[in-house]
Amino acid sequence: MKQKFQYGNSLIDYDLSFQERKTLGIRVYPDKTVKVLAPLETPQEKVDEKIKLKAAWILKQQDFFCAFHPFTPERKYVSGETHLYLGKQYRLKLFVSENESVKLKGKYFEVGTKDKTNKDAIEKQMKAWYKQKANTRFNELFDKLKPLAKKFYEGTPTLKYRWMSKRWGSCDKDGTIHLNLELIKAPKKCIEYVIIHELCHLKYLNHSTKFFQLLEKELPNWRETKDQLEKFLV
Repeated sequence: MKQKFQYGNSLIDYDLSFQERKTLGIRVYPDKTVKVLAPLETPQEKVDEKIKLKAAWILKQQDFFCAFHPFTPERKYVSGETHLYLGKQYRLKLFVSENESVKLKGKYFEVGTKDKTNKDAIEKQMKAWYKQKANTRFNELFDKLKPLAKKFYEGTPTLKYRWMSKRWGSCDKDGTIHLNLELIKAPKKCIEYVIIHELCHLKYLNHSTKFFQLLEKELPNWRETKDQLEKFLV
């Protein structure tokens, strides 16, 4: 049974079902759905009381599941290994060279390194290459998309990026948008999605109903793109 509960500015949608059980339980799932399991004959007032008590926790859990957690696997940085750039796969081809270099050639990342067994050094080279590319690509996309924010934000948003382990992007109160450099490996439309998502946070610094209404307005197909991003970098 579909139900709603207003908590401050947030509207919590949940599925209510009655079962033969002794306690009233609440579960929050990765797709943000909330399910309430109540004992038979539980009055709605008791359910509302429990939802109110757990509302802050429910919203926190939904926030957690919306935080763009990267699940990229650990790389070994050996020849033949697959690496990504803008949504396409390339194989790593290592060769010994006194002049360290990273070049994209055909279907390969050609990496010149002093020691092909030094994983840390090769990873550092690759990350430097990715960061250099992100410096161009991220700024191009950000400059194209930031005018969207003029409709709901008076300031001028700025862009920064770094390697992050727990999210794809974030937004500061001062209008600074942060992107995870890992995104340079994803398709262009996925990068655009994260930028638009964070731009919407300039209006709402939370994952409230109003935030998602704004995101829906600016990017109607955001759910499909979000799913693609989460499945792509694994």
